[in-house]
Amino acid sequence: MDILKDVIKNEFLLVLLNEEQYLERLIDIVKTVEKTNTKICYVCLSKPYKDVVEGLKSVGIDTNRFFFIDILTSHYQKPEAVENCIFLASPVNLDLLRITITKVLKKGCSVVMMDTVSSLLIYQEASNIVRFTHDILTEEKKVKKIFIVLKGEPILDDNKRLVKDLDMFADKIIDLE
Repeated sequence: MDILKDVIKNEFLLVLLNEEQYLERLIDIVKTVEKTNTKICYVCLSKPYKDVVEGLKSVGIDTNRFFFIDILTSHYQKPEAVENCIFLASPVNLDLLRITITKVLKKGCSVVMMDTVSSLLIYQEASNIVRFTHDILTEEKKVKKIFIVLKGEPILDDNKRLVKDLDMFADKIIDLE
């Protein structure tokens, strides 16, 4: 499967990963997106900024072309300011997240990666996440969007419904087994 072609060709990709291969496949996806030679907005939904950056650097990914949005760190501690990351105060405010993504994209990012959108189910109902996704899609038409969703056992019914609902908007679903 040539993910690079899919990234170039499609505006909105929904990528399904199982937990066992999550990290390995995520790194493959990030390396593929990195080949597009664009600035990447990486939205940290399931891991704090520090952990994501350390993980990317450990596999040789240059994070200088990335701008991060972290919804977790400020929830637990006061983060030190860094040049390439905005720390949001709460993981529950999807409107603030959407506004922040829009601001970051105006700084020149042409790809937004949401890692992992299914983790928002901890804080939000699936219908709110679908509405948030719709808003992102309609506001940011020229930006490539890659939403990562965890699948496999144990998966809640909400997660299955979320994938089914997001499928309505997706140009393509990539199921990486």
